[in-house]
Order: sequence, then structure tokens, then C-alpha cells
Amino acid sequence: MMTNALRAHRLATLLALGAAVALSGCLTQRVKPTPSKAVADARAHRTAAPAPACPVLGDTASVGFGFGAATIGEVAQPELERVAQLLACHPQVSAVIVGQADGHGTDAEQKTLAQARAEAVAAGLRSRGVAAARLRLVQGAAPPAAEGRLVVMAEGRRW
Repeated sequence: MMTNALRAHRLATLLALGAAVALSGCLTQRVKPTPSKAVADARAHRTAAPAPACPVLGDTASVGFGFGAATIGEVAQPELERVAQLLACHPQVSAVIVGQADGHGTDAEQKTLAQARAEAVAAGLRSRGVAAARLRLVQGAAPPAAEGRLVVMAEGRRW
């Protein structure tokens, strides 16, 4: 027979055990299962960023320069980056870079400025990975847009 003291001790032990189970949820430690490779790949694919879409190929692009300047400024960098990305997405397209001047100064000064602007745009595109063979520099009037050709205007402000 059990004495009252033994019953009280067993009851206290069971209550303490019940409280421990209630607080922790379970006496056995839970281990999170490792997902299979297929599940991990599916989760990675679901959370991966979508691939950037290629920009639509237009007829012309315009890289602007400051008055009398042949250096590409911060304002023109996004447009130059857009042209480089466009040419990277469309490898069959070549670029015709048209250098234009501001319309001030002698004809020789305007020709030099136009050439320097076209060369600056070509150098900027080459530094962004565009092959030199895909770039052609011209001065004066822009040639008409054609299939497989992008006209890039290297132009400044006109007053």
C-alpha cells in the first residue's frame, strides 16, 4: 500500500512533469527536417529575381553634352548605359554614332567638336563591352534608320 506521503510525492512529480511538458510543448527536441534537393531548387527558383528584359530597339538614341563640351557628363551616363544594354541584348544590331556640334564657332571648330563627341560616345560604349567593330562614327546629318542599325546622336545644346 501506498502511504499518503508517497502519493503526494508522485502527484507533485507528475504535476511538475506536466508543467514542463506544457511549457516546452514536448519532452523530445524537435528537429527541422532538411528539404530535399528538388524542394530546395524549387524554393530558390521561386524567390529568384526575374531576368531583366531587353529594352525595345528604337530608331535613334541621344547622348547629350554640355555646351562646347566633348566629355560625357553624369546626366548622359544613364542614356549611354541604356544604349550599351540595348546593343548587348541585340547582338545583330550595329550603331552609327553621329557627332554634332553646337552651331557656334568656325566650321573647323564645329567639325572638331562633333568628331570629339562621337569618339567620346564610342569610347563610352566600348568601355561597357560593345565591340568596336559594331560602332561606326559619322559627322553631319544622321543617316536614315535601317533594319539592324541604331543611330546614336552625340549632340549638344543649341541656342
